[in-house]
Amino acid sequence: MYAIIEDGSHQFRVREGDRITVDRRDGQAGDELQFSKVLFIGGGDGSPTIGTPMIEGARVVAKIVNQFKAKKIIIQKFRRRKNMRRKNGHRQPYTVVQITSLALPA
Repeated sequence: MYAIIEDGSHQFRVREGDRITVDRRDGQAGDELQFSKVLFIGGGDGSPTIGTPMIEGARVVAKIVNQFKAKKIIIQKFRRRKNMRRKNGHRQPYTVVQITSLALPA
């Protein structure tokens, strides 16, 4: 059985036991997260459930595995002949979660 969930502006196809990387969430390793924006559930009993746009009452439960920052990217702006140079860096924070269960609506 699998589900398609939405988190922020990203959609993920998840199964029980999968590890996915989502944008930073508050919490420590071992804490539980719930994703309530479930768009699709299928693959289990043969009859898929499609949301319009979400499935009411369905949720995906996950636990936080790790918090980390991505590799630093350099943002550089330069305008020729104007003596203008700007250099900036950014490290995007992410959270790794492991899917523990898929809960169908009651």
